[in-house]
Amino acid sequence: MGKQKDDIPLAQRRALAARLLLNGEGISEVSRKARLSLPTVSKYKDLVERSGADAVARLRIHGGPSRLDDASQSWLVSAIKHSPELHGYPGPTWTISQLRELIFRRFGVQFSPSHVGYLVRGYGLAYRLTYSTSEKASSATAHKPQSDVYAARRKIAAKMLLDGDSVEHVSKALNISVRTITKYRSMVVADGVEAVEQLKASGRSATLGPEALKWLRATLEGSPMAHGYETELWRNGDVQKLIKEKFGIYHSAGHVRTLVGKLGLDHRMRPPKLRTEKKRKRAISHT
Repeated sequence: MGKQKDDIPLAQRRALAARLLLNGEGISEVSRKARLSLPTVSKYKDLVERSGADAVARLRIHGGPSRLDDASQSWLVSAIKHSPELHGYPGPTWTISQLRELIFRRFGVQFSPSHVGYLVRGYGLAYRLTYSTSEKASSATAHKPQSDVYAARRKIAAKMLLDGDSVEHVSKALNISVRTITKYRSMVVADGVEAVEQLKASGRSATLGPEALKWLRATLEGSPMAHGYETELWRNGDVQKLIKEKFGIYHSAGHVRTLVGKLGLDHRMRPPKLRTEKKRKRAISHT
């Protein structure tokens, strides 16, 4: 006589539920096929949408969150004791949401806010938390427009890539296409996390408006010395910095060159080959 579906190990029924949810089947249908309760399948659906099918597989048999091993917990304790700024977060103390993100980035495990709080208190490090900031952040997040949510996901993706996670892992974890994550990785490698953070919701870099371009044209026609740069001609990096300081918009080095060319001000820029020629002459003089 064959096995009844209720006798199938929970791990297998979870795997089946995750596959069905990924295929777009409804909660009721998944509940029936995997022999799991509707609330359980609903929880799994939320996990799959946020963190991929692996998040369901990582749950313990009784449904609680997966554990961190001793080495992972030692790393986390050290991180909590030190400044969040070492990991790219502002402030002298941690918020629950920051630690949740850090744990997910580092270990690929999604813990609930209450479980993160339980962990921190268990380590005797509750004094390293800023609860009021966390509560305000949670309230604000609930009313964030969709564009802010996308911006937060791009930031997490950039940080994960910077930490060395693969394109496939980041894509799966954040439910963003491999093609998009590949583009983000190229941007992070070339210009750092900031390049990805400056993207608009459409995925394109923020651009300068007519008034900003007018200001930039007038500025580039003048001397760099008026802005504290000790050169007669503008350097690409200086223009890049100028735009960031004046308008809060990050442009890659390549985009700055394109922008200056469109303004017809190439003659105001220091030629990139100038330094190469100097290095070559210096090398020849030493041979």
